[in-house]
Amino acid sequence: MTGRVYLVGAGPGDPGLLTLRAARLLAAADVVVYDQLVGDAILDRLPATAERIYAGKESGAHTMAQDAINGVLEERARGGQTVVRLKGGDPFVFGRGGEEAEYLAERGIPFEVVPGISAALGVPAYAGIPVTHRGVAASVAVVTGRAGPHGEALDIDWSRLAAADTIVVLMGVANQESLVRALIDGGRPPETPVAAIRWGTTARQHVVTGTLATIAERLRAESLRPPATIVIGNVVSHRRRIEWTARRPLFGLRVLVPAPYPGPLTHPLEDLGAEVLHVAPVELQPPPSWVLLDRALDELRGWAGVVFADSAGVTAVRARLAARGRDARALAGLRVIAASRDAAHGLGALGIVADAVVEETSGDWPGDASAAPWLVAGRADAQEVVAATLARHGIRAVTPPAGTMAPSKSQAERLREVLTTRPAHAVVLADPGEARGLLAALDAEERSALARLALIAVGAATGAALAREGLGATMVAEGSPEAVAGALGAAVRRRCDDAGA
Repeated sequence: MTGRVYLVGAGPGDPGLLTLRAARLLAAADVVVYDQLVGDAILDRLPATAERIYAGKESGAHTMAQDAINGVLEERARGGQTVVRLKGGDPFVFGRGGEEAEYLAERGIPFEVVPGISAALGVPAYAGIPVTHRGVAASVAVVTGRAGPHGEALDIDWSRLAAADTIVVLMGVANQESLVRALIDGGRPPETPVAAIRWGTTARQHVVTGTLATIAERLRAESLRPPATIVIGNVVSHRRRIEWTARRPLFGLRVLVPAPYPGPLTHPLEDLGAEVLHVAPVELQPPPSWVLLDRALDELRGWAGVVFADSAGVTAVRARLAARGRDARALAGLRVIAASRDAAHGLGALGIVADAVVEETSGDWPGDASAAPWLVAGRADAQEVVAATLARHGIRAVTPPAGTMAPSKSQAERLREVLTTRPAHAVVLADPGEARGLLAALDAEERSALARLALIAVGAATGAALAREGLGATMVAEGSPEAVAGALGAAVRRRCDDAGA
């Protein structure tokens, strides 16, 4: 049976600008064929089960020719797979999406188009530039600044284009001097404001402003290179008043969260302006058999309660209940304890509010030695720590296998990049299990690189887990996810300032 191809716009980089439909299709994709301009924070959230094929194109350096890309889309769809062709911005705005749609249509391959926020609109907005403004700009022209495999300038009638109130040029930095001359020759005043925005909407956003007469010199002075979006028109002057991204407390910071999915800290960090990178150093391997966990769940009324040692325990219990035709209602009437904030977040996604969130190092665990044993659900290392803590309080625990953690081969290269090649500014560890998993996956060079970053431990137990490995946390944060996200800003900035001193 033939599969289906989805031509999906990823937006200009910020994962928050993905459409709901794009996010849903990515979660279900068998294959993702993606471009250079798709943001790191988006790629980090692709499901581990999806095959990734890089088809990036830079001026004069195409990883895959267009014919090869078309062939991959056809081959995988004919093989019955769900294929997402993921493009920066919008697939039909200088993304060659129209060509790929025609190719698929001619061959009878089912496809759909999922529009995205074009860089022509999203990037100026994040730089504080409205492309239209009452009394200033009532028309917008969007144009490409290059064509052909080596970025040759297009044969464009720039004199006609000069009449638009606002001109947005995509992929125009390499040819900016020729297009500036053409616009001035076409009647645009040399003092017309201009902005060039590199890596717009991401933590690397860099804005250079000037005029048609000065922008070339300004770009050389700041060594601004492609990819960038150029905005020409009087609307650029409004940036001084309404620029907003750089005012967010964590703007410009890349924060590593060593988990494969957005967690309780993700959105609070992003709301404050950070770019959050999710790279899971380890992955959960299922146990050889689910028999013991299934038996424990069949006998829920015999336990004093359930301790979820981590989010993996939440996932395993949910899946095993579902396999037996049950759901979270099976836990009704039992005491439910989360041994980490991550576990509490996972329970919350199921509509379950934990009776308590108790960290590994806490001296206040529920229950007593005379009560029935507690069921501890989670990966093996987290179960072991929780069971040992309960034992110190004279509380019995049963720990049926729910999985073990193993290094993620698919994420190893990406993790190394985030730590060494183009390092993040900070690492936020939400629970002791994340700390243990991250450190277990690193070699000596990567550990050394980690020690140079700001390490934010959420909770005393996470800080203790780092200390046992010889690493001191830059700060140990407590409180709600919003409070933690707010508190780490000063610590990260201080660490970055010290490193630059």
